[in-house]
Amino acid sequence: MQKGLKLLQYGLLAAIIAYLVYKLTHLGWREVIGALPESPWFYLFFILRFLALPISELALYEIVWSRPLVRHFFVFIRKRVYNFAVMGYSGEAFLTIWARRALALPHKTILVGVKDNNLLSAFTSNAATVVLLVALAATGGLQAGLDAFPGARWLFALAFLSACTLSLLVMIFRDKLMALPKGVMPRLISVHGGRQALIILLHAAMYASALPGAPVMAWMTFIAMQLVLSRVPFLPNQDIVYLGAALSLAPIVGAPEAAVAGMLVAEAGLSQIFNIAMFFATAHLARTDYGAKPGAAAAAS
Repeated sequence: MQKGLKLLQYGLLAAIIAYLVYKLTHLGWREVIGALPESPWFYLFFILRFLALPISELALYEIVWSRPLVRHFFVFIRKRVYNFAVMGYSGEAFLTIWARRALALPHKTILVGVKDNNLLSAFTSNAATVVLLVALAATGGLQAGLDAFPGARWLFALAFLSACTLSLLVMIFRDKLMALPKGVMPRLISVHGGRQALIILLHAAMYASALPGAPVMAWMTFIAMQLVLSRVPFLPNQDIVYLGAALSLAPIVGAPEAAVAGMLVAEAGLSQIFNIAMFFATAHLARTDYGAKPGAAAAAS
């Protein structure tokens, strides 16, 4: 079963890469490369968006585990790399294994912290997805996403239904699903919600800086596509999958297709470069008891 799932994931990724090569070849590689964003704001907004998740998770796990984690910041960078470049939720597995080695915490405390924090992260992400899809549907901006590629309607419908269902389940059964101390949940939700809003704003600002004059609704459709794809569990390399889907939305921007492709290729290329660089820069975290005090591993077990 596990082997079949991996083959399916790699097959999907290979198909998307083949489509990207075909699409970019059709547009013209020179035209696409020549249309890479020149505005320095595009790259600044990208870096800020990349860092928003690990910075917020550092603050979140300091609240959950009641201890300072600033010196372990790169652990959360590596967690992000695992989730976006390898497979969804692989970052949570890495964080759990690392915390058992490096923090003097009981195993149950670590597992509960990761589980509850991930549930609240999913809750806010699902809520943001629902709100954005409803807003786009109400303003007529959703149709482009539904027509982006074969099966997009089913994907959007499933994402919307699953996001609504999961959000409601977390709200209704929060006392049974989570074991957070009293008063902690509102603090976590405020951080998750603030981060989600910030990432959406940075994403839209990044696109607007690359192609000023394009309608804001177009960028919201792109971001909705990214949120919908992020709801797909165990998706291999979200950045590459998103690039393939987003290229299909290029006509709604009202700019030359090569310019939109150049912007998206720059975004995906930067994501891969950052992911690879951070993966190797933090490789020691997967091999050593980084930051662990003597006896920490024994106390955590």
